[in-house]
Amino acid sequence: MATLRFLDAMSLLYNYFTPIVVQVSLDSPFSMSVTLKEPGSCTSIHVSDIPCKTSLTPQEVFEIIQLIEDRVRVSRPELFDYHRMHTMRRP
Repeated sequence: MATLRFLDAMSLLYNYFTPIVVQVSLDSPFSMSVTLKEPGSCTSIHVSDIPCKTSLTPQEVFEIIQLIEDRVRVSRPELFDYHRMHTMRRP
């Protein structure tokens, strides 16, 4: 399966969460942190200790997105109130 460099994989992450602002930090070659901010409000959340690699398959990028969404839904579900994928994924 084709792999994506970290920056290319993160562009998929940025596009997926649009219009939410995404800030990504590669903490180590095996871990990253993500901060999601809703534009025009003070709603934001920091998700850390996300397993990651410097080269990812599209499936691994999807798994990272799922992990981020699951963690956000537990602590700050209102962050997805205006997220374009929100209504398509889960009721």
